[in-house]
Amino acid sequence: MTEIPSLLPNQEPPMAPPKRLHPILKATLYILTAFFALLLVIGIFAFTTIYLPGKEFLTQVNQLKNKQAEIQSILASKDLNKMKSEVASLRQDQQNLAKSYQKLAILSAIPIAKNYYSDGQQLLSITSDGLDTADIVIKAIEPYQDFIGFKGSATNSAKTTEDRIAFLTDSIEGIVPQLNVIEQKISKIQDSLDKIDASRYPEEYKGFKIQSNILKAQEVVGQVDQFLKDGQPILSKTSWLLGKDTPRQYLLLFQNDAELRPTGGFWTAYGILKVDKGKITPVASDDIYSLDSKLKSTVPAPRPIKAYHINVPYWNIRDMNISPDFPTSIETMLPYFQKADPADKFDAIVGLDTQVLVDFVKVLGRVGVPGWGNFTPEPDKRCGGCPQIIYQLEYIAGKPRNYIDTQRKGFLGPLMHSLLANAMGSPKEKIGPLAEGLLNDIYEKHMLFYFVDKNVQAAAVQANIAGAIAQVDKNTDYLHINDANMSSNKTNLFLSEKIKHEIISTNGKVEHKITITYTDPFPPSNCNLEKGDLCLNAQKYRDWFRFYVPTGSQLVKMTGSEVEPVLYEELGKQVFEGFYGNKYPLFPPGSLRTSVQYTSSVAPSSSYTLLLQKQPGTKPIPYELWVNGQKYETFNWTADKTIKLSL
Repeated sequence: MTEIPSLLPNQEPPMAPPKRLHPILKATLYILTAFFALLLVIGIFAFTTIYLPGKEFLTQVNQLKNKQAEIQSILASKDLNKMKSEVASLRQDQQNLAKSYQKLAILSAIPIAKNYYSDGQQLLSITSDGLDTADIVIKAIEPYQDFIGFKGSATNSAKTTEDRIAFLTDSIEGIVPQLNVIEQKISKIQDSLDKIDASRYPEEYKGFKIQSNILKAQEVVGQVDQFLKDGQPILSKTSWLLGKDTPRQYLLLFQNDAELRPTGGFWTAYGILKVDKGKITPVASDDIYSLDSKLKSTVPAPRPIKAYHINVPYWNIRDMNISPDFPTSIETMLPYFQKADPADKFDAIVGLDTQVLVDFVKVLGRVGVPGWGNFTPEPDKRCGGCPQIIYQLEYIAGKPRNYIDTQRKGFLGPLMHSLLANAMGSPKEKIGPLAEGLLNDIYEKHMLFYFVDKNVQAAAVQANIAGAIAQVDKNTDYLHINDANMSSNKTNLFLSEKIKHEIISTNGKVEHKITITYTDPFPPSNCNLEKGDLCLNAQKYRDWFRFYVPTGSQLVKMTGSEVEPVLYEELGKQVFEGFYGNKYPLFPPGSLRTSVQYTSSVAPSSSYTLLLQKQPGTKPIPYELWVNGQKYETFNWTADKTIKLSL
């Protein structure tokens, strides 16, 4: 029997969204933390066994450790000149440290001490390779620092934004060979890190976290290594993407994440952009409902729509993203789109949600759209403090009218035209923040890409920008949590989630218990359509939820679902499916909790790896990870995350 969900009226407020940090900078910080903690332990050990050399070495380690805050500050400042100077200084420090360490070579002959001495050698090698990598990265990005938000004047300040984009279009593929060199260095660093056995170190020593920082350094550097390997094929297609050889047409699908669906949001509007030698021109836009009106679908709705949607007997284009795998949903939808609108041709499809629009106006400021009004990023109390642009778009799309308005969701084209016009006319100082916002939106899956060309699509999947459910090796554990708002209102504007994930390794098996708390602290909207009120927060929230885990995993228990768990295999994963909302919905203001407990088919090991794959379109989710009864890590889940543990 499934359990009735527990209502939790008194919940802690959600964690504030994190400051965004690029994976390479995050890797650098974890390497620094692990480096200083490990060398400190080795230095103290050497100090107590070989007094004079150990004392000299420990003094140098402490001096370097005291520079950690300064290094972090320079990284955060994105000042390339300061970075160059600091790399040169650190190289001298590293060379001095290496000379002192050689005086401790006697430790390599002592049975237990030799392992720790070897780890110190690996760390010094990592530092040397890291500084080499820093030199290469600085040299590689100098010509493009305008575009990635670093300080400096790489391009002429008199040039227009359009000129700079043309410069980028002409030269970006020259970065790819340098990325290959960088990846080789990062791969070497990863190999050196993997030779350090975290399990022989304590979790904490004299206030320093050691074991978890080693594991996190291995985890994050591995992600960066994979990121560089996987990203090169799509970067080599830059000329194709920017229409350098021939113009490309992109279909934009607006995924309204205020009404969360499996690929990131309800498909509500679409537009077409032409890209010619980097210049972007809006071509057309329309309401997704107009496509469904042309299609007049008589295709019977699939099981989930019949089971969980309300009074939807046929399968419409707007509901065809029921697969959490974006390529699968697009390939399901495309034949029907082309049948409804055979005149429109395109080379690629881009799914984007409201965060992309918010990030644009955060940089550009107020943007006016003729015929549609002004849009800003300022908080709007009418939607619980959501950005004004979001409320305005929901108002345009959802305000009840006493007349037929066929263009009420045709805002995407004019809005994109105004955003692009403002971006092209913006001063040099805004290029970096715009590019950074765009890259973060791709990284955090607020933008997804599908390409008609199979080779380009394969490169997009490899780069993890296609919203595809990841296929991992049999020794990697996996989790994807997917929610779908079946209330037909914009409740996800107000709803927050919190996850507690418990991992227990026992008897050669890994058991997971994942508890999700959904909280809507705001009262429901007055959905009196006759009065013309805007209906945003549903009177009751209905959620179709799924857990995707490795095939062969066994369900132990599910709670919070009002239907018996549905078990099946899909997309190379075992799926545990549930639903709440008819008998036991979430009534706002209030909370509701669901959980799933299962045994993974992946066995524990000293190098256990878990991939957490984020659902597109979701807000940052406070995530607590517990391992064998101890809190291991707390983070905001904003993007795919690989976790390494010693189980």
